Amino acid sequence: MRFGLFNLMNQHGLEQREVFEGTIECARLADALGFDIAWFAEHHFSNYSLCPSPLMMAAAVARETRRIRLGPAVIVAPLYNPIRVAEEVALLDQLSRGRAVLGIGSGYQRFEFDAFGADLAERQERMLEIWQIIDQAVHHNRFQHAGRMYQLPDVPQAIRLYHPRRLETFFVSWSAPTIHHAVATDAVPFCTVGWGDTAALTSLHDHVARQYAEAGYDLAGRRFAAQRYVFVSDDKAELMKVAEGIRYAGRCAGHMRVGAQVLDGHVIQDRPVAGEPTLEAILAGLPVGAPETVAERLVHEIRTIGITDLSCFMWPAGLGSRAVLRSMERFGAEVMPLVTKALAADTRQPADAVA
Repeated sequence: MRFGLFNLMNQHGLEQREVFEGTIECARLADALGFDIAWFAEHHFSNYSLCPSPLMMAAAVARETRRIRLGPAVIVAPLYNPIRVAEEVALLDQLSRGRAVLGIGSGYQRFEFDAFGADLAERQERMLEIWQIIDQAVHHNRFQHAGRMYQLPDVPQAIRLYHPRRLETFFVSWSAPTIHHAVATDAVPFCTVGWGDTAALTSLHDHVARQYAEAGYDLAGRRFAAQRYVFVSDDKAELMKVAEGIRYAGRCAGHMRVGAQVLDGHVIQDRPVAGEPTLEAILAGLPVGAPETVAERLVHEIRTIGITDLSCFMWPAGLGSRAVLRSMERFGAEVMPLVTKALAADTRQPADAVA
């Protein structure tokens, strides 16, 4: 099991300085705890996320860490010039001494696309071409592309990857052409359901599996990355604050998805969305709570859904960084060993049965 740390960098009742400095502290701790990847979100124009440039955040954290890999989750590809983003991905790999990973997506917030002058209807096609351009630039060190969206001359990409290898890539987009490219490059589907419970995540996994099947592939046996809220605490009052933070971020995302957010400056008003879960349902449906509860819920989802890469969303909106770091320390000391032990037992079981 590969553990990742997802950093949304939501500013809800916090000073911006705490968001930025706390994110770097969390990444340092994740590095020390043995997490595999630190991911950084990309969003614009609101307190939902103070990270408009995940590659810049990853480069900053590269100087503060030693082992953990770093990447965007995800680059909103249609908002980029393909040459610039390809060069910056390679630059991140050099600055991190070979620790860059790529997360790429097509985006979904009309609010952001309109401000950038981008066409939301073209997002899937643009994302795929940009992904193809990045692949060629970082693996063959050439820019040459003749697509419907982008035409690039045959010029060199000066910055090489730190180690010759295939850049590990995670993606969020389920069109058949995108899946074809993903299978050809061993890319990993990356899914999240926000405040959704196990049933919601299972449903999304099954949807992705159907998209793979329609494209002519079987998702079974392939890597599958899922993002889950994770928080470790025995304090009921603190857990209620966790649920409120998860609900706030979910409300923000729900409003922005349909362009219905109401802003006070850059702050999104905390307004309900249709069909949202109760705070009690959020606490019951996510891997949050005492260490044993968190481990049990994670192991169940890993086993039943086939998760190979777990991205842990560990900073609910509104909580201070000290509480988040305390939860992370408990996750590393108490939850990760339980999960690892349970999954190791699964792999030993066939051999034990034969014996």
